[in-house]
Amino acid sequence: MILARVSPVTHSVGNCVKRVVVIVTSVLFFRTPVSPINSLGTGIALAGVFLYSQLKRLKPKPKAA
Repeated sequence: MILARVSPVTHSVGNCVKRVVVIVTSVLFFRTPVSPINSLGTGIALAGVFLYSQLKRLKPKPKAA
């Protein structure tokens, strides 16, 4: 119901924020040590997910013949 009321961009940003919250919460809850290289990898992965979702929304799907 909520997804029908928000724009695709808002949904995409919300999805990325959800991923960040899940990662940070699990690191804090399980007290997982995070090295700088782990943080960098997580940041790159989240940026990739965000950019992929943005580009996917911009490029229209080809129609089947």
